[in-house]
Amino acid sequence: QRGRWLRRGRGGGGGDSWSAPARRTKQPPPNMTRRNLLIASAVSLLACTAHAATVGNEGFTVPPFKCFGAVAKNRYELTSAESDLSGASYDPETGNVFVVNNGDRKVYEISGSGYAYNTLVNTFDLTSISLDLEGISSLGGRKFAVTDENPAKIITVTLGTDGTVTGSTTLSSGITPAAGANLGFEGVTLIGSNYYAVQEQNPAKIWKLPVGGTIAAHSGDLKDTPGYEILSVGGLTRGGDATDEVFLVVKNYKGPGRDATADAYTQSGIFRYELSTNTVLERFGGEVCAMGQPEGLTFWKEGTKVKMLIVGETTQARVYEADVSCTDAIGSISNIMATCEEQTQLTTDCEKTKEDGGCGWRRCDKSQTKHTKICTDDSAATQCTETQCMAHCTNSDFAAADKTAGAANCTHWAYDEKEKECYIFDGCTNEAWDEDYVLYALADPTCERVRGDHALGCKQRRCDKSESVHNKICTDDSTDTQCTLDQCEQKCKDHVDFVCASYAYDVAEKECYLFETCVNEQFDADYSLYVLQDPTCDARRDGAADGPGCNQRRCDKEVTTHEKVCVDDSASQQCTKNECELLCAQKVFTDVSDEAFCTHWAYDAVDSECYLFYGCTGEKYDDDYELFFQNYGERVALQTTAPYLALRDPRVTATTSAATKGFGLLHKNIILGVAAAIAANA
Repeated sequence: QRGRWLRRGRGGGGGDSWSAPARRTKQPPPNMTRRNLLIASAVSLLACTAHAATVGNEGFTVPPFKCFGAVAKNRYELTSAESDLSGASYDPETGNVFVVNNGDRKVYEISGSGYAYNTLVNTFDLTSISLDLEGISSLGGRKFAVTDENPAKIITVTLGTDGTVTGSTTLSSGITPAAGANLGFEGVTLIGSNYYAVQEQNPAKIWKLPVGGTIAAHSGDLKDTPGYEILSVGGLTRGGDATDEVFLVVKNYKGPGRDATADAYTQSGIFRYELSTNTVLERFGGEVCAMGQPEGLTFWKEGTKVKMLIVGETTQARVYEADVSCTDAIGSISNIMATCEEQTQLTTDCEKTKEDGGCGWRRCDKSQTKHTKICTDDSAATQCTETQCMAHCTNSDFAAADKTAGAANCTHWAYDEKEKECYIFDGCTNEAWDEDYVLYALADPTCERVRGDHALGCKQRRCDKSESVHNKICTDDSTDTQCTLDQCEQKCKDHVDFVCASYAYDVAEKECYLFETCVNEQFDADYSLYVLQDPTCDARRDGAADGPGCNQRRCDKEVTTHEKVCVDDSASQQCTKNECELLCAQKVFTDVSDEAFCTHWAYDAVDSECYLFYGCTGEKYDDDYELFFQNYGERVALQTTAPYLALRDPRVTATTSAATKGFGLLHKNIILGVAAAIAANA
């Protein structure tokens, strides 16, 4: 029978249809009609629903963290999202990932497969419905819940296949007590008939919004979570079909670390959080530990695997994978996988050698540091040159009495050019301002040289491989296993077993070490050591020179003496970049000492906000700020300028003479006198 029927695909304008030969009037057999209708229906169904799973019916729950393994399957830059990655949500109906760019208030629909989602499908502009877009969660039918951080809002919106944004509805706006600026809702998800959102910090807290109801706190302050002091949360997501747990992207918490018997310290990670008991069931460190600012998290099932995608600013993406058949138990994750390595709190204490230019107007505290004043201005015979001063330190020429008191190895020296006086120090405790001296480190104890600025790096240096996490990636076993310096640097950038921060290269043997940590850095005759990024900022704007700062960096305000002098609460409380620099030139942290002058300032150009710092401990990534160092010479020079003398105080909201009281005019004569003294001393 089949050979007696023809399928017509062209002609007549009617598309595919069945037709009998002209001389026959017999209709197609009923079984053939059903068969072809079924085939057509199946093709149509596959075309329209390539991903049969729906939100809340995805066919999986998140396996225990141990199942995801210790190493990410992929580390890449999700460049399709441009920048400022925040929330992320996998949509089971389209098979695509939707991610938030909170700086531009956009959502990107991204397609991909395997371990890389980076193909742009659609861009959605949400600037008309949000002020500070953060979290996103798929609700099905191309409908999504998003959060706006200022104020703390939950909004639903439809993101069309054609890139349109429609059907915006605000479900909730504001919380009590009100969230601080930029401290409102981050992530959001819908589980059953309840929306859950997480407040970033001050306090970090989970909130619940019943569908059609009123928002209320679900948890207390997460800082009081048993076992963990959760201080800041970047995101929240559901775990497949689970109904009693959410997953938190914790940016900053204090908890037990690698040595469970030692004191708790600051870390970051992913937390599995049980809603019914408000307890943490387990945590995951992994790649999250080294991400600049992790904020987004989403899970999905692909075949027999569950994928975990973690995203963070600016475009960082990390992919892990677990098998659905994994039989490990929740909480069985190893301590190494669950925790982060304790990070050394970097400071701006002087580590600059003579080659680096030293640290002007600084000296170690001689009352707390073993030292000898080796050259004095008593006479020409007791004075010395700068070269001689350095030689005294190189030779550790401590006086006999000082050696008896414990002085042994000179690490720093300070020289007064005008008086030709010299101090040598064993260590450098309580380094502070000194109008007369330039302080030098004999050798920089920690290499902070990037190859772009220092072609030779830190010569004859290498991290201690017996104490530092490392990989010898190139060896001299054969020409195939050797590599160039360019290749060594690139291998550090691309390394996946850990996040490489430093690399050491042996130019003679063409060997290369990669280091995650750099413990007990020491002499090595064969290697030069480099860092991928200088961890301590000493960029100077230098007033009218308008030099670039350290972009997306800020001192850790939790551990550094600081004041936020400009805020975006109102126009009068904001300030310009010039004013921020001048405010640093004015600031003395008198609660520390009368000579605790502002040394660093950070400016947010978008919100016109400004932080001032004394020292800079724990400098780290911050997507909003540009960081600058200000030395004492700059400070004095700025204090003689007309803009400084007319500087207003943004902390005084009334537009009266109080806005300038206590600023430049008050100190004019003193400043001019000090400036003259410095000029004479130069």
